[in-house]
Amino acid sequence: MRTLRIVVAWIVIVSVGTPAFAGDLHDSIAKAAEQEASRPPSRGIPKAYLWTGSALFVGGMTVGIYAFLHNRNGDIPRFDEANATNKQLGAAGLGLAFVGGTILFLGERRARHSPAVTFAPGKMTVSKQVAW
Repeated sequence: MRTLRIVVAWIVIVSVGTPAFAGDLHDSIAKAAEQEASRPPSRGIPKAYLWTGSALFVGGMTVGIYAFLHNRNGDIPRFDEANATNKQLGAAGLGLAFVGGTILFLGERRARHSPAVTFAPGKMTVSKQVAW
């Protein structure tokens, strides 16, 4: 029991003393703002990928959940009613959700590798990350 009290005391001491190492709030805010300004502008997923992938994912999950949980008896399936659900429709719905997720992934990947165009008063900036 004595060891437990010592460990708890050390945890409390360390957790209370850690904010003392954080530094000044104004310095932290200035550093965070500087880091945010130095980051390249974020590029969103192209709208065609976003809406198509989202619609397929949500629709597929809805169909899959409905097919697996809705049975012919009008109630949630129990252990003894495994054949009362529509397994083929559920599997097709999950496959459709997978296709939608894949489209979202490919759109995010395309957005990451596309050039960023930033407009500001009096200037236009184009940045492209090249890595190999």
